[in-house]
Formats: sequence, C-alpha cells, structure tokens
Amino acid sequence: MMIVIAAAVMGTIGLIFAIFLVTANSRFAVETDPRIAKLEETLPGVNCGGCGYASCAAYAEAVAQNGEKIDLCVVGGEDTTREVAHVMGVKVSDEQKDKLVAVVFCQGDSEASAFPGVYKGIPDCAAAVYSQDVAKRCKYGCVGLGSCVTACPFDAIHLSPTGIPFVDAEKCTACGNCVTACPRNLIEIHPLKHDAFVYCKSLDPGPIARKVCKKACIACSLCVKAAVADENPDAVAVSNNLARVNTENYTAKPEYGAKCPTDCYASNRNSVRKDEVMARQAAAREKSAVEA
Repeated sequence: MMIVIAAAVMGTIGLIFAIFLVTANSRFAVETDPRIAKLEETLPGVNCGGCGYASCAAYAEAVAQNGEKIDLCVVGGEDTTREVAHVMGVKVSDEQKDKLVAVVFCQGDSEASAFPGVYKGIPDCAAAVYSQDVAKRCKYGCVGLGSCVTACPFDAIHLSPTGIPFVDAEKCTACGNCVTACPRNLIEIHPLKHDAFVYCKSLDPGPIARKVCKKACIACSLCVKAAVADENPDAVAVSNNLARVNTENYTAKPEYGAKCPTDCYASNRNSVRKDEVMARQAAAREKSAVEA
C-alpha cells in the first residue's frame, strides 16, 4: 500500500512540474526569426570570418535582424548572395563583381634572398619575427614558415619549393585569414584583374635592399618614369625607398616594369591558375551581356 501511495505522490509531483514547465515555456519563450535558420542553410558553413563575423550563424543573424549587407560571404560568392537575397525577399544586381584574391608582396625566396643562418625555433612566422630569430636577412621579407598556409581554410595558399607563398586563384576566396596571419603585412587582397604590382615592401635604401635580396625594390624610379611617359603619372610613385602601385585608383600596366633592374615591378607573380579564372569570368560577363 505504501508503494502505491509513494508512486501516486511522485506521479502527482511529476505532473505538476510538467505543467509548470509547459506553461513557462509558452509564456517565456523567445521568438526567433525563421529566416535565420534558412540563411544558415544557405551559407557555406565554413566559419572563415571573411564576412567580418565569427561564424556563418552570426552573419545570418546579422542579416536577418540587423539589416547587414547580403553580399559579404566571400566564399559563396554571387551564387550565395542570390540565395540570401531570395530568403530576405530582396533583389540583387545582375552585374558581375570582380573576383578578389590574396596577393603576396615578396619574391625573396631562397634563391633571391640572403640566408646567413638557419631558423630552428617554433615553425610559426610571428614567433620567428617576435623572437628576432629569422634566418632571412631582409627584415621586411617573407619569413617562409607557412603561417599563411596554416591559416587558410580553403587550401588556397602554399609554399613554393624555394619558400615563398603562392596563391591558387581558383581556390582563393579572399577571406583574409592569410592577411591576418602574416606578421610582416606582406599579403593583401586585390581584384584578380589587377596584374601589375611592385612585389616588395622593403624600406631599406637601394644599395642595402639589393644586397640582402636580388628581387628587392631599389627605388630607381624607372617604373615611375615609364608611367609618366605613358601620360599616367598617378599609377606608380616612390616614397620611403619603395615604389608603390596606386591600388585605390588602379591604372598600372605591366609594361611599366620592362626596365626594372630587379624584376620587382612585375605581373602575375606568386599566383597560379589566374588566367583560367579570368577567362571564365570574361565568359560569364559576355553571357550576362547577351542575356540582358
């Protein structure tokens, strides 16, 4: 008899708690925007951070609730933008955007740069720089330990046999992880169609820069003179012992580096499959123009 009474009491208590939980759940439930779940399904789910948010879920919430831009997913590109637009009930332009890729501004590999020592520390570029135990003599050049490679979630950047990172234009999504990983700020994001840069960031005077790296900019200004002769004086400028291409108003041409004595002003360096990607982009634009 005692067992029956105990079971009845426990059952009654359980029923009371169940009713309480159901009531609390219905009264205090937080309504969620159903679009967030749909957006999460639409986004790639790689959580690369290229959109500026820590995860795809955070970006989805920002789009649905805070009116964030719908075209920030660099991984999914235009296809994902259109799917996000469909979920949000908005229209997007049919204009084809230029593909962005990472660009490595250094050619100081093991064949061009002076390596007076051998680095034996932690295989991390930042650790080598902060410990001042870098094997390469150029204090502005690529350390070559591959931190950018490790940071890339898309297998889009690798070290060449001579120790300089190269970017696969096919796989690169311009997420910016490699940019953050480089302690010497040698990687930048630029439109794929921009094909001429000064691939050096050394601020050393010419004689010193040339001594530590055969590919260093020596601020000879020959590229600047070529641009001026082409009536394009704003394309390239020299300051602090370094020639720089104007990347904000890009008008540089590969031929401006024809007389560069160190071949630091060049085109399409440290990149692979770039021509293939550009050809597909051109075909897509031509198709869109015909359909329009």
